[in-house]
Amino acid sequence: MKEAYINCLKQLRNFRKILKIDKDIKRGKLYFTWIKDKTEIIENEKDENYIYTNVIKHTLPNYVITRYTFNKANKNAKSIIKANYTFKDNKYTFNNTNISVEDTKTLMKYVLFKRGNVVWMDFGFNIGNEFGGMHPAVILKNFDKDLFVVPISSKKPTEYARIEKDLEDGKINIEECKKQKDKITEIIELEKINGFRKMLRWARITRMKKTSILRVNFSGTIGTLEGKDMDIISNKICLEFGDNMCNTI
Repeated sequence: MKEAYINCLKQLRNFRKILKIDKDIKRGKLYFTWIKDKTEIIENEKDENYIYTNVIKHTLPNYVITRYTFNKANKNAKSIIKANYTFKDNKYTFNNTNISVEDTKTLMKYVLFKRGNVVWMDFGFNIGNEFGGMHPAVILKNFDKDLFVVPISSKKPTEYARIEKDLEDGKINIEECKKQKDKITEIIELEKINGFRKMLRWARITRMKKTSILRVNFSGTIGTLEGKDMDIISNKICLEFGDNMCNTI
């Protein structure tokens, strides 16, 4: 498989060299990237230790556990943190690359990839209006090897842009602007993600999905949403999809 994959990449590189038109060059690059990324995902799926190796190597050392996060953890997770982290300046820093896989799984479930945390994920290539590319996503539920998430974007929704244009043109006032935005149940405006650069972002709950944990960027920043924002997301999911979906997540 690996040898065939390398030969395929070589042929694709040679193919890209003969492309002359800008549109064809762009398509060739996208196709090359898609083949490369898709093949790597397939290969990583076969390696049972791929996830844990990367979490131990990248995620655990990069993620500093605050006293608040520690206090919110369950008894088992607290015990693991005490055994594998150094406590200094009111925070816990990872210090044991020989941590067991079982302990790593526990930290992944109850500390790193828990509900309310925000991780960077690769949503792949989009077709049409599909959501794709590398974006933050807030975790709603952890299924061990899969995560149920809502993607987050820094691009202002067209619905909001249209309402703000009416405000700018004097067609509506600030109060009416807020009312119209609040009526759009599928969009949540996020002023802050703890641990991320401060900027306005938006989550669209109709894009929520169950996705493989292999799509997580294990070297990326892990942030958290405020409790009030998670409450808004939960309430809007109930409004948009009904109580059955609300109770599931």
